[in-house]
Amino acid sequence: MYTRLLAGAAALLTITSVVHAKTPGDVADLVGSRAPGAESQMQARGYVDVKNNTWWNASTNTCVRVHVSQGNYAGISQVKASTCGQGAGGATACPPDLSQADLSKHPGCSL
Repeated sequence: MYTRLLAGAAALLTITSVVHAKTPGDVADLVGSRAPGAESQMQARGYVDVKNNTWWNASTNTCVRVHVSQGNYAGISQVKASTCGQGAGGATACPPDLSQADLSKHPGCSL
């Protein structure tokens, strides 16, 4: 019984942390939008999709994870830069997909 109680508490904490994660102001208006249109807006705002609904903005050093439900952006959570493959101290590594990246923001990276 104690094990079930712990498992339930852990699940509740996980759900609560997703709900209360901070959404960066520059993308907050996209929550609730249809995914295809919102993806275009993410790109227009300087974000690059680095992997599995995880986006990096090199000009703001912001990494976000998009939560999609039934084709809509259900939430956008700011996560650690390392989640987007970025080093400590704001250092910007080459993004995985350079074809979508602004190469002027990634000196030393090339196609």
